[in-house]
Amino acid sequence: FIAPEDYVIVSADYSQIELRIMAHLSRDKGLLTAFAEGKDIHRATAAEVFGLPLETVTSEQRRSAKAINFGLIYGMSAFGLARQLNIPRKEAQKYMDLYFERYPGVLEYMERTR
Repeated sequence: FIAPEDYVIVSADYSQIELRIMAHLSRDKGLLTAFAEGKDIHRATAAEVFGLPLETVTSEQRRSAKAINFGLIYGMSAFGLARQLNIPRKEAQKYMDLYFERYPGVLEYMERTR
C-alpha cells in the first residue's frame, strides 16, 4: 500500500487485545491482575490450568493455554478444544472447567451476555 501525499498508513498490533478487552469487560480479578503485573497471559493461564509454577511452563503448555484462552472467549466447545489440542474431549472439558474456576468473572460475563 502507498499512502496518498500528506498521509501515512499506520499498522498496530495490540498484544493480546481480545483478552485485555475480556479482562476489562468481565472485571475478572485474575485476568486484570495478570495484565497489571505485565505477565504473559498465556503463560499465566497455563500455570493456572495445569497447576504449575509460572517459571516452569513449557512452550507447548503455553501454546495449549493460548488455544484455551482464545477458544473459550470465542465460544469454543469442549469438542472443538479437544480437536484443537488433539486431546480427549473429557480432558478438554477439564481444562475448560479449570479455566472458568480460575477466571470466574469471564464465565459470569459470558453467561450474562449470551
